[in-house]
Amino acid sequence: MSAPAIDTTDSLSRLIPSRTARGFFLAVLSGLFFNFLNASVKELASEMPPLYVAWGRWVAGVALIAPYLFWRAGFAGMRTYDLKLHCFRGLFHTSGYALWYEAVVWLPLATMAALGFTGPIFVTLGAVIFLRETVHWRRWLAVGIGFAGMLIIVRPGLVTVNPGIVMMLCAVPLIAGSNLVAKVVSGRDKPAVVVLWQSVIGAICFTPLGLWFWQTPTPDQLLLFLAAGFFGTMGYFFITWAYRLLDISALQSITFLGIVWAALMDVAVWGKTSDIWTFVGAAIIVASTTYIAHREARAGAAAGGKKK
Repeated sequence: MSAPAIDTTDSLSRLIPSRTARGFFLAVLSGLFFNFLNASVKELASEMPPLYVAWGRWVAGVALIAPYLFWRAGFAGMRTYDLKLHCFRGLFHTSGYALWYEAVVWLPLATMAALGFTGPIFVTLGAVIFLRETVHWRRWLAVGIGFAGMLIIVRPGLVTVNPGIVMMLCAVPLIAGSNLVAKVVSGRDKPAVVVLWQSVIGAICFTPLGLWFWQTPTPDQLLLFLAAGFFGTMGYFFITWAYRLLDISALQSITFLGIVWAALMDVAVWGKTSDIWTFVGAAIIVASTTYIAHREARAGAAAGGKKK
């Protein structure tokens, strides 16, 4: 499931003429917003049920982006060209982030980021199992090395396995699936519309859990919910915009900056971050997934050449 990058002019074209540079800039910007989102969510989840926090975050996102879109273009500007695809993405997104919100209580943000890097590894395995793709030995070697990096982070048998790590490893392939669908839908709807429907579907799916775990937020918690809604909305807006410009594999290297932002946020807010083995494992996973992305890009270029 993929879609070609769309080479269109946009509001950044005059400032950054290069489509590649625009895509990288937007991906970096989205990473910064996601880091502030993660910090807001982690702080809220330390005081309230994580699944209630997930619901509140999506409701806040809808409350922010829906009025903006209505003001800019009315109801017509909120219409999607493919609601079924948004709902299909919601299956991956909601289940993946339900696990993510539970995991964030247990883990430093840097560890969350490091384990998140395993996404391309799970995508490769999924391509083999479900799509019957042929994967040659070099990519299998890269997958094996990536799993070795993951084992360095987890260190089963040497340290007690953190429940958050188990939940995060279950969440990663689901989130990777959501990102793949997001790439497709970003070619059909504008970024703001994609984020709107993602937020609406997320809010609907989490509503039963939000009502079940209901707590009346304090004024400070309410501000954090609004902050999470804002940071998440902007993060997804910018990454969806980047998906319209570049392939996911091309943006993969930019996402690795996430562990830098996460480690800095860990230290700034909570005074500590992950241990050294997390960063060693992350470096190995980065090398592995970069190679996988490189092989995918070469394979795609070769396939394109044959079609010509």
